[in-house]
Amino acid sequence: MDAALFSAINSAHAPWLDTAMTWVSWLGYFPGVWFLSAAAALLSPRLRASAFRACLAVSLTYVMASGVLKPLVGRARPYQAGLVAARTVEPSPATGYSFPSGHAATAVAGALSGARLVPAAAPLLWGLASLMAVSRIYVGVHYPSDVLAGALLGVLCTYLVLGGRHPSAWPWPAPAGHDPRLRRP
Repeated sequence: MDAALFSAINSAHAPWLDTAMTWVSWLGYFPGVWFLSAAAALLSPRLRASAFRACLAVSLTYVMASGVLKPLVGRARPYQAGLVAARTVEPSPATGYSFPSGHAATAVAGALSGARLVPAAAPLLWGLASLMAVSRIYVGVHYPSDVLAGALLGVLCTYLVLGGRHPSAWPWPAPAGHDPRLRRP
């Protein structure tokens, strides 16, 4: 199933989509987009502590994905393994190990912690995180299971740092009777 889903996503071709997915994928190298977002929030005294925790969540996620799990698992990237016909789009495709996707991990950590910082930005953050995760399959450097594992790692690390779930961070509508205006930052 992993190979079939990889092939379905990776075989979609369009020059404009190649450019867009390469650009979105590039945003996730060294999770700068998430750090920049949190750094902007550091300027607000009301959001400063939350922004610091968001940076910590993304940092922990990055270290766990790239520094611990990738070397531990040692899975080859799709275009290196030869198990599936992989088309790479990036001019210099990612090297190193594939599992888990660091892009997906930090994107989910960034979206989840960012949604707690600024709940109104949640749809934009989750949209970017989703697009970034799918782009890694599209450009040919990750299997879908790499992306799923990365996303789960991002959730786990973020919950560890932020101390659990808060309705403002959910990527779906809040339960009936919940008023997000009553939340404390």
